[in-house]
Amino acid sequence: MPETIFHLPGLRTQDDADAVMFELQDLPCVSQADVNLAEQTAWVSHTGMISPEDIAAALAEAGYEAHINHP
Repeated sequence: MPETIFHLPGLRTQDDADAVMFELQDLPCVSQADVNLAEQTAWVSHTGMISPEDIAAALAEAGYEAHINHP
């Protein structure tokens, strides 16, 4: 299952982290997610049915700019 890490520069508070986690858990094809407030990142395990770009777009629509971290 693909895993993607996103950098979220606008992540400032625990409320932001909780909102991002809610958005991620609400997406179809996302099996697991974790948000790290201190590092301003989100880790997402998802199926191939949703692309990292689609996840980033959903987060942006919710008001959180998300950049895909490429290894």
